[in-house]
Amino acid sequence: MLELRIFVRKIKEKLQMKAAWALPKWLITWASVRMIAHATQGEYGTTIVPELSAMDALKRWDTAT
Repeated sequence: MLELRIFVRKIKEKLQMKAAWALPKWLITWASVRMIAHATQGEYGTTIVPELSAMDALKRWDTAT
């Protein structure tokens, strides 16, 4: 049963990656700018954008939703 779950998870991940790579570049850019803008507003308003790491921006986005 565990092997089946792992197989299903791997297939799901492969489909998600194919979908992500198929997205248009303009959409990826827009989403990135949106995430960075969110990560530098409100309580994080004093953040200097060039010093913001991608992982910090993702953490801030994840805690907001």
